Amino acid sequence: MKFTGKTATAVIVFPGKRILLVKRATVPFKGYWALPGGRCEPGESPEEAVVREVKEETGLDIVVTGKIGEYIERGVKDGVEYEYYPTCFSAKPIGGNLKKQDSEIVELKLFSREDLPETLAFEHARMLKDYFSRVSNS
Repeated sequence: MKFTGKTATAVIVFPGKRILLVKRATVPFKGYWALPGGRCEPGESPEEAVVREVKEETGLDIVVTGKIGEYIERGVKDGVEYEYYPTCFSAKPIGGNLKKQDSEIVELKLFSREDLPETLAFEHARMLKDYFSRVSNS
């Protein structure tokens, strides 16, 4: 089995400079903390996909505030091959209620930069590093 495709994810910044991470139940992300987001549907831009996916997973309405970068995630975990091409955005919440909405999400949590978990999914640690380097340089 192989999971592949274009995905979109977001660093959603809350008051106190806290970042929302989700813990997933599905392979290949099972057991890892990750930025919220997911697959781009046919004809959907990465910006549209991340807004939709965040709403579906967390109940939040967000607005994209910038693009952090484009990445490649590939490997094998639990016997499942994956090859994703995520685009990562910065975003802020503009409404909704933060609550686990999707069965693939085990837990939601806000983290400060200082208390980010070590079990970050694949390229998500790099996405956060890129985000923090941008905000500290601005």
